[in-house]
Amino acid sequence: APAAKTEANSHGDGGAAHYRHLQATSKSTPLGSVDETSLGEKSVASKSVVSTPGLAAGKEAALSQAKKVQQKRLMKELASMQKAEIIKNGTIAVALVDDNLFEWDVKIFSFDESSTLARDLGAMKRQHGIDNVWLRFSFPENFPFAPPFVRVLAPYVQGGFVLSGGAICLELLTPQGWIESNTVEFIVVQIMAAMVQGGSRIVQSVGRPFNVDEARKSYEHLVKVHAERGWATPPAALG
Repeated sequence: APAAKTEANSHGDGGAAHYRHLQATSKSTPLGSVDETSLGEKSVASKSVVSTPGLAAGKEAALSQAKKVQQKRLMKELASMQKAEIIKNGTIAVALVDDNLFEWDVKIFSFDESSTLARDLGAMKRQHGIDNVWLRFSFPENFPFAPPFVRVLAPYVQGGFVLSGGAICLELLTPQGWIESNTVEFIVVQIMAAMVQGGSRIVQSVGRPFNVDEARKSYEHLVKVHAERGWATPPAALG
């Protein structure tokens, strides 16, 4: 497919061409432009439980209730992020993908200025006009009882808990380490800390494409490995 070719073959530019391709083909709504009333109605429609023949009434009702819990929590997160200091001071920007409450784009514009990642991002800005690391948050149907899946879309970041395909694998983003009270703001701050403390770098090229299938494969493999061997995640104080 053409998109896969773009993702796999944009070598030598740190993922700049890949970033521009995503920018040209993605549709997102900045946080400040979100209509929460209409968004809630769209989310109910897109995530409504379809009645299934043979499905027990009690189970169907439980599924419906779970959807309501998920939507209510995400709407709360949305309202909270609109007031977050890291958005007000320009550290990050948040947008909904295709007005979808369950898919968020988070762009990180600023890292610890003494870090190699900050220097790499500065070089990307000078050479290619790209001044942020673009993340995608995908919230599961049983959120907040399970963590979101988070990956780097572009540029090509590797190391520091960023895996092949762009997957971000921190203990707090796994079933074993997830806590229901974790907020999106907290997760973003922890990801930023992990990338800096872990020595993430923007690399010129990658051996495997940055896409959701490759990212999920990498994430699931490492979760299985670390479930057996343990984890090494930066403490919350680093954020």
